[in-house]
Amino acid sequence: MHSSFLRGSDFRVTRRGAAVAHERFFGDLRATDRVGMLAPGGIDGLGACLLLLAHVTAFYDRYRAAGEEFFAYPDYYTFQRRTPAASYSMFDVWPGHKDVPVPADAGATLDAILDRAITVLLVPDGTGVAARFAPVQMAGAKRNIRRCYAYAATGSVERPALQVACDRPEPAEWAGTVLESLPASGGAVRGHWLRVVESGAVPEQSFAEVPLERALGLIG
Repeated sequence: MHSSFLRGSDFRVTRRGAAVAHERFFGDLRATDRVGMLAPGGIDGLGACLLLLAHVTAFYDRYRAAGEEFFAYPDYYTFQRRTPAASYSMFDVWPGHKDVPVPADAGATLDAILDRAITVLLVPDGTGVAARFAPVQMAGAKRNIRRCYAYAATGSVERPALQVACDRPEPAEWAGTVLESLPASGGAVRGHWLRVVESGAVPEQSFAEVPLERALGLIG
């Protein structure tokens, strides 16, 4: 519950050019919904950290609305194609088994996603390929996954439909813990996020809203 002090008013959400209140945008999110983020390289998932946190805050809002004390973490997961997996615990992907290692195989990755009954799927943006999965996998995906977003590792997609910003410094601090959870290495993505951490603020992030078939094509 590291982020449970955040409130919807800490976020600025813009959809298709129009500002939308956090509570309105996430009005249909249920406490039982499950967010899954595919982050093949581990730290690339930071490109969607504000959208992840906005979902986490909406989750806690459901408990706060009940007016009772609670101890709960959302059933949110990252799926990573590297070991060790980066830890997103400060973004309330906790306990650690929710950072799930998956092989570099689209079918096995989708199996891991379906096994956890993911309802909101975040995938890295890219050219993608035609989704080719077994009929039973497609049936499971269509039954469970209700919403899909594509993100960029540096936080900005080319043709965004959704922008999310947070006016607090903590997301930058927490991004630092994700970087620290892995052995130090070079690379443009890590360099970008080191600069973000040093700046003390995560810039506004943008996302594409994509249909399920497109999202599945981006799993590969």
